[in-house]
Amino acid sequence: MHRFLYIVIFILSTGPVFAASSIQNLQHLIDQKLYDQAARSGEKLLQKHAGDPDIEFLTAYAYQMNQQSGKAAKYYQELIRQYPELPEPRNNLAMIYLSDGDYDSASELLVNAINTHRSYATAYANLSNIYTGIASEAYRRAVSESNEPDSYANNIELTALTRLTPVRARATAESGLTEKSATSLTLVNQLIGWAKAWSEKDLDAYLGYYSNEHKLDYPTHRAWVEHRKKRILRPGFIRIEVGNFRIRAQSTNRATIDFDQSFNSLGYSDRVTKRIRLNRINSKWKITDERVLSVL
Repeated sequence: MHRFLYIVIFILSTGPVFAASSIQNLQHLIDQKLYDQAARSGEKLLQKHAGDPDIEFLTAYAYQMNQQSGKAAKYYQELIRQYPELPEPRNNLAMIYLSDGDYDSASELLVNAINTHRSYATAYANLSNIYTGIASEAYRRAVSESNEPDSYANNIELTALTRLTPVRARATAESGLTEKSATSLTLVNQLIGWAKAWSEKDLDAYLGYYSNEHKLDYPTHRAWVEHRKKRILRPGFIRIEVGNFRIRAQSTNRATIDFDQSFNSLGYSDRVTKRIRLNRINSKWKITDERVLSVL
């Protein structure tokens, strides 16, 4: 299953005409995938226009795509220091950390990117993919009983997007992670944890994600628990992967999420679209209903 993490290319400022022309030329080299030439051109431009955020960002991107992550990271870090309100440098630096296997630093940068701009969907999607990747890597290692280093970062496909975002517009944009966005992250992470507990056959953790009222089509919650206990603890491995989360409805204490689920075991496998409903109970989100919507 391919997972996509997005690198953002964008124009930061509305500078003089000479700067705009230089940036256009630099952008053209990048569009042609002439990354080595673009990086060298960016360095020359910065000798004349030191500290120009547009040129610094595109130069960093050229280095990143030319497999010179150390030089790219240096520019991204400087941009974050100079322009803390911008989410894009954090997003791209997170990709470098991820390629080094540093999931925690990558996740932290993406959370901060979302904090700087509440509607920054790219960082949100990337963060979700990192969570999914961490869970998938845990499944792989659990199933294979392998102690090999994490391999998820090596399978990422980077997709470049173009964003034209002036610095001043970013500086005055409404910032801060809204309560709804923060809750969305919590809900996605909750379902990934649920799938991980299921895959690891951690029955107590798995059942802990459900409301005590949940019974599906069984007469009581206890009857449903006994059914799940027999299914989960039967011999053989279980591997669950979840992704493509779509939050259909959300309020302070209720949420409905559709997502794709892949189930694999020794004698059976399937891929389905599921819908899960959750209620916030004593400050914790609990599953109250779980249904298969369609077979994929």
